[in-house]
Amino acid sequence: MLSAITLSAFILLCRNTHAIKHLPPKLIRLHCMASLFIAINWGAFIWSSINGHILESGLGYLLAPFISIALGAIIYNESISRTRALSTLAAFTGVALLIAFTPHLNHWVYLTIALSWGAYTYLKKSTVLDAVNGLCVETLFLTVCMALAISLLKLPIMAPNEFSAGPNQLIWLAGGVSAIPLLMFSYATGKIPLSITGFLQFTLPLTLIAISVVT
Repeated sequence: MLSAITLSAFILLCRNTHAIKHLPPKLIRLHCMASLFIAINWGAFIWSSINGHILESGLGYLLAPFISIALGAIIYNESISRTRALSTLAAFTGVALLIAFTPHLNHWVYLTIALSWGAYTYLKKSTVLDAVNGLCVETLFLTVCMALAISLLKLPIMAPNEFSAGPNQLIWLAGGVSAIPLLMFSYATGKIPLSITGFLQFTLPLTLIAISVVT
């Protein structure tokens, strides 16, 4: 909800409402599907982080770039140099061996994270809507879904003043913190090939795996 408010306010301040007022149904459906995939992705990531499956979440985001690279090569006919192809193959082999020789992995976690992020990447590449308006549609749709879920399932809601002093001051930043990385990613997918986007995505999983090893 905070992300939807943040993006809506940004669009209104920039007076950039023309594109979002004349959206064809097909484009709306595309972004609604994208929002569901990112919700699944973040839900799996949050669950894995809370329940001590940080390694699996890192593996999921480590597999996701390979999906982006494959989509770029197969669907969008993006050319990949021999050096990059060999590097990708070596990295994928390393990930496969890590999965094969690591006991007690929750395979559903990393598969859910990888496939949902891959699907989200593909849908974002397919849209003609700009990053801000596209993400605004997605957050508005998820806000409506969340409101319905809270109403139908009678889920409890915590107000910001019910948190401790620290989180109470920081919770209002959640909208910007959630939206900014997705905005940057949406902008990147529209400007650069998926194969390059995939290589850039390796930063996050390597960080998560390093944290899981250290902790």
